[in-house]
This record gives sequence, C-alpha cells and structure tokens, in this order.
Amino acid sequence: MVSLNAVQLIRRARLVAIAWALLAGSAAARFTLEQVMSAPFPSELVVAEHSGRIAWVFAARGVRNVWVADAPDFRARQVTHYRSDDGQAISSPRLTPDGRTVVYVRGSETNREGEVANPTSSVTEPHQQVWAVDVDGGEPRLLGTMEVSGEGDEDVQISPDGRFAVWAARNKLWLAPVSGAAPARELAYVRGENDSPRWSPDGRRIAFVSDRGDHSFIAIYDFGRDSISYLAPSVDRDIHPRWSPDGRQIAFIRRRGTQAKMPIIPLRADPWSIWVGDPETGKAREIWRSGEQLEQSLPNLTASESFHFAAGNRIVFAYEQDGWNHLYSVPAAGGQAVLLTPGNFEVEHVSLSADKRSVLYSSNQDDIDRRHLWRVSVEGGIPQALTRGETIE
Repeated sequence: MVSLNAVQLIRRARLVAIAWALLAGSAAARFTLEQVMSAPFPSELVVAEHSGRIAWVFAARGVRNVWVADAPDFRARQVTHYRSDDGQAISSPRLTPDGRTVVYVRGSETNREGEVANPTSSVTEPHQQVWAVDVDGGEPRLLGTMEVSGEGDEDVQISPDGRFAVWAARNKLWLAPVSGAAPARELAYVRGENDSPRWSPDGRRIAFVSDRGDHSFIAIYDFGRDSISYLAPSVDRDIHPRWSPDGRQIAFIRRRGTQAKMPIIPLRADPWSIWVGDPETGKAREIWRSGEQLEQSLPNLTASESFHFAAGNRIVFAYEQDGWNHLYSVPAAGGQAVLLTPGNFEVEHVSLSADKRSVLYSSNQDDIDRRHLWRVSVEGGIPQALTRGETIE
C-alpha cells in the first residue's frame, strides 16, 4: 500500500508536469507559470451540524483564506482576511454546530527539527496555530499552538455544544475554549503518543488513541470524573474510535501488535477486526474479522474516513477483499457484513448523511474516468447517483 504522502507527491508531480506541458505545447495560449500557480482553488468543505452554513478554504493568487456560504442561495463571502502569499497553509476548518464560529489551523507541519516552514524568510519565527473567528464579524483569536509533524495530521474536533476545541499535537491532546477566554491546556497526562480525539455525543467524554509503540489503546477521558479508562486493553493496536449516535457504545478497529525483527520481503497480510465496546464497563467484543490474504488487509488510505457508527446500530467500513475499495456494513451486535457498493469501481471520499441512515461517497462507478457522488442506505440496497455528466466531483 502506497503511503498518503507518496500519493500526494505523485499528484503534485503530475500537476506540475501538466502545467509545463501546457506551457510548452500551446504557443497560442501563452500563459505563464505564475498564472498557472496563481489559479484559484477551493478545498476542505465542511458544514455546520445545526444550520445551513458551509465553510471552506480558498486559495487565490497564493493567498489562503476561509470563506462561508449560507442556505438557500449559498452566496460566498470571505471570513478571514490574510493578504500575503506567505506559504502558510490553512487546514482543518471546523464550524461550531450553530455555524457562528469557524475554527481552523494556520501554518505548515514541522520538519525533522520541529520547525514550521518559513518560505518568506521572515525574521519572526512562524508557528502552526489553531485560530477561531466569528463568521459575522471580529478578528481571528488564537486558541493555541499545534505544530504536528505529519502532513495532513491536523485534526481539530469541536464539542457538541460548540464551546471547546480539542486537537492532538506533540504526542498530547490539547483543549481550549472556542471563545479564546483561556489558553489551550493539556487535556490530561497520558503516556505514549495520543491522537484521534472524538467527542461523545453528550460532550462528557473524549475517546482517543494512545499509542505505546508496538501496541495502542482506545482511551476515554471523562470530564465529570477527571479520569482515564481504557477499552479492552491488549497487546494489539487499536485505532479509529467511533461513538454510537446514542453515546452508549464505541466501535474501533483492532490490528495485531507490531512484530519485531520481521523481514521487509515478502509482503505480509495485515488482518484486522472490528470491535464494539461499552465505555462504562470497559468491556468490548469482536463483531467482524477480515480474511488473512494480502488483498484483505486494512485499507490504510481509506480506513479512517470510511469507518462510521451509523443509525440502526450498524457499522460502516471499507474493505478490499475483491480487489476494489468498497463499502460494507455490519450490525454492531455482530453478524453478516453487507456489501453496499458492488461493482468494478473504487470508492473514495465517504461521509454519513445528517440522519446517519445513508452513506454518501464519491466513486468512478459507471464512469471509469470521472468521479461522481452517490448515496446508499447503511442497510444496503441499490446505490443512487447524485451527480452525472462531464465533470468530476
């Protein structure tokens, strides 16, 4: 399986090659490399849970800002007002549930020396920081420092009441009020590398991954008790905690613990299983297990985005047992997994509908050279196309 960073590098190399081909092969067009690199580009679209507001990152002439739009006409307007092409990325935009505030990360990930990119050679040391800004007016306010080391690792999670933000950085979890009334503080002292925080639906607890090197736990921080508990701890690697809609269960993926001194060749299968646990008792049970063949290994590129605890007490997940990346669902109580997306095509970006009864996804189903949006019930059925035509969604 190719790493995410490698895939991103390949895509960027292709874009640069296309740009140069266009410049070299079309004397009539005569546009410059600067014009190509200055093209506007939107990304990271998010939606407020309880309002008709969306937000996204928009780059124009190298300057990055956060924009929003409201239902029903969705007329775009700019929220932040950064004015220079300083190379500082904006990532992980999040709207509070009421849509009134956007939380985002500004700045690049760090290099091996722990330094944030400084492409303008500023005499002031740059930092990767978490910010919040009210959509209807006001200046951005600093919530805290992030400075993750991995590209794409920026992940800010907003509490269900919209009052707090939590994120992982420097092996710890950090908590800050969205109002900016107090600086970010360490959520709790926990050994290991801690990441992937997820709020419980009532906002009373946060589930996260505590990595101890050759194994990892699903940990749960309880605000009322100010305590940490672990869900069925073992010598395996537990990842991707997901709360049930009612907050009574947590689903997670379990892989076997790291085996030391294993040869690089030949490639070996990475079998995995889905577990469901009770956050009150700490007990958990296996409800589904993959095969042992190489093609049945955990699909690392899509496993996190495709793993959901849906309505009807069902778990949605990605699996490549037939050579294609497809979606399946299985009852949280255990049982036979249902193939949701049959056919010779790849499923890519995945999300649940607001009521968590349907899966929305992009794929090249019925149009091998493009990507369109589809919907299918979490219980199965015939997928319905949401978009068609000559475009790519």
